[in-house]
Amino acid sequence: MGYSFLFVKIAFVLCNLVGYTVGDAPNFISGCGLTVLSSTVVYNQLYEVVVSTEEVLGNQTIRILVPSDYTTSGASRRYPVLYLLHGAGGGAGSWTGGGGAQNISANSSLITVMPNGGHVGFYTNWVNPGNFTPQNWRTYHMEQLVPWIDLNLRTVAKKQGRAVAGLSMGGYGAIHYAELYSDNFIYGASFSGPVDLLDPPVQNIIVHLRTDDGKPNLGPFGDPSAPLSSNGWFAESTLTRVAELRDIYIALYNGGRGGTDLAYLPGCYRLHDLLVLLNIPVYLDAYGDGSSIGHGCDGQHDWACFTASFIDVLPRMMAVLEQQY
Repeated sequence: MGYSFLFVKIAFVLCNLVGYTVGDAPNFISGCGLTVLSSTVVYNQLYEVVVSTEEVLGNQTIRILVPSDYTTSGASRRYPVLYLLHGAGGGAGSWTGGGGAQNISANSSLITVMPNGGHVGFYTNWVNPGNFTPQNWRTYHMEQLVPWIDLNLRTVAKKQGRAVAGLSMGGYGAIHYAELYSDNFIYGASFSGPVDLLDPPVQNIIVHLRTDDGKPNLGPFGDPSAPLSSNGWFAESTLTRVAELRDIYIALYNGGRGGTDLAYLPGCYRLHDLLVLLNIPVYLDAYGDGSSIGHGCDGQHDWACFTASFIDVLPRMMAVLEQQY
């Protein structure tokens, strides 16, 4: 599998061995390339941890929601983990702010990890980081954060115990990570994600998302007008590596109203059709005006539809995620 290096495997093993000694209550410690700078309890199930890493610029916030019985279930009880990714312009607090994740997954036997993915980080190692170097979001999340979570919490620390999902930019990131690190996840879900990076309307939206210095967003994938050999739009498109999803359950959600969801919808259909062609299990909900999915969704690129998608996919995830007692 691409990006699967020996040192990553060793790090996972060492971190997981240490993790088995951690007690019932979360006590976040440094390791796996991450240095813990602070740890606070937002409320009794939600923790906020700030870490530093050499892979991305600046200190990184992670929000972690643990099950209601986490501290009382005993040291042998282990829970699956959902990595829940935010969209462009968001951060680690997005899903517990506008998304209300604490009201959706808090009563599930599931640890929900919500990392910062950058203003327009796009869950990849940037082709052109420029003044923002380093911008190695993929390395930070998949080769440091995942083993660090297994180090610090009582997780089911294997493929069958992990899922990844996200909205918009994070929807792309979820499928992208599932492909590049297929040994990490058993389930991946995109909520209105720009999954086809070669689609010109999608490229137009991404490029016109401004970076922190107000310039066009050419950092993650480079200039789309440059030759394919010198930019990342082809190499990082989810349609390029569909075969890597062979042993992963996939769910795709997309509305049919508003400029953004309408621009992303054709790519969602194309990804779905390729998955079906390869006999990869996929659930598609192209919910149009949102009336079929409910929860106030209007079919557009907004929180009502993102949360409705999360509510719908959560029991599908829980049905395949492994629990350990």
